[in-house]
Amino acid sequence: MSLTVFIIRHGERVDAVDPNFRYTSPTPYDTPLTSKGKRQAKRTGAYIHDIQLETVVKEINRQRKVEYVIYTSPLLRTVETAIGIAEGIASNRPNLPIDSVQFKIEPAVVDWHYQSYYRKAIPNSIIESRIEELRLLIKQDQDTEDQQQPRLGFKIDLEYEPISTELPDYPEGIMDALARCGNAFEKITSPFIERLHQDLSKDIVLIIVTHGWCFNAIQSACSKSSPWAEVGYCAVTRARWIPKDENSEDFYIEKDAPDDNNSAGKWILDIIANIEHLKTLKYE
Repeated sequence: MSLTVFIIRHGERVDAVDPNFRYTSPTPYDTPLTSKGKRQAKRTGAYIHDIQLETVVKEINRQRKVEYVIYTSPLLRTVETAIGIAEGIASNRPNLPIDSVQFKIEPAVVDWHYQSYYRKAIPNSIIESRIEELRLLIKQDQDTEDQQQPRLGFKIDLEYEPISTELPDYPEGIMDALARCGNAFEKITSPFIERLHQDLSKDIVLIIVTHGWCFNAIQSACSKSSPWAEVGYCAVTRARWIPKDENSEDFYIEKDAPDDNNSAGKWILDIIANIEHLKTLKYE
């Protein structure tokens, strides 16, 4: 079994191209994606599927079972991005079992709740509102099942117990935000690290859909030496878990980096804030 994490920033947001949105919307803090942003998200899902498949085939010369688990911030732009990513994965694997792509709302990876980004606190009610919207999406999907229309290619896990049931306090201090993102990364990944040897025939792919600042913070939780930088829409960072007991050349490449060592193994970043997969979108 292998364990891979993809950190993704959301796609292009409406208020970035329509400056009037923040003055006309009843929820200016919760902008949706543009149509381009939705295409970016779907392309990103296909990209994740393709590079993961290439890695697996290259390493073991056969295709193992893959389980994709998507954790998304509850804000609309990240949820819409996560849905697009799930659709992009499913469109490349039409026969993939629906529960092979799971979708979970995780408030612990929400945006930095700070005055520079938000004039007022985002209400906690947004979490339940988003879950209700997903319930409606499931119902609509079930209603169309007998009409031979396209179905959701992923499973929305409404029973998931999130790391955090509320949004961060407002205004959130920078050290609090860093600690939150680091804790979220550890809590999301730790259960999968513990079960690495239970099913050798399966590859686990965790996808964390978040925001620009938190993208950097979570990436830093993987490797403290990773650079902080401006992050493009639907940027992709990939971190691969290298167990310490695995006789792998990768593990020893940076074995002297004390801040990244872990008794069980370490994360290796081999793709950082990549947006190359989106370059051809403007021509479509």
